Amino acid sequence: MNRQRSDDKNLTRTDEIARTSRGYEINGQWYFELRGGGQKGPYDNELEMQAVLNEFIKLHKMMSK
Repeated sequence: MNRQRSDDKNLTRTDEIARTSRGYEINGQWYFELRGGGQKGPYDNELEMQAVLNEFIKLHKMMSK
């Protein structure tokens, strides 16, 4: 499944990171939401969560090709 939002055409790398940031913190633990529902985590800090989220997105894009 390779869907693209109508506003994806002109995204910069910064815009992409901001748009895909779905992280949140609960009691000092970080998680991120999946588009289809559910969550991944916990992670010890926001940087770790963001790194895993970026890899998750990268893998998903590779699998969609």
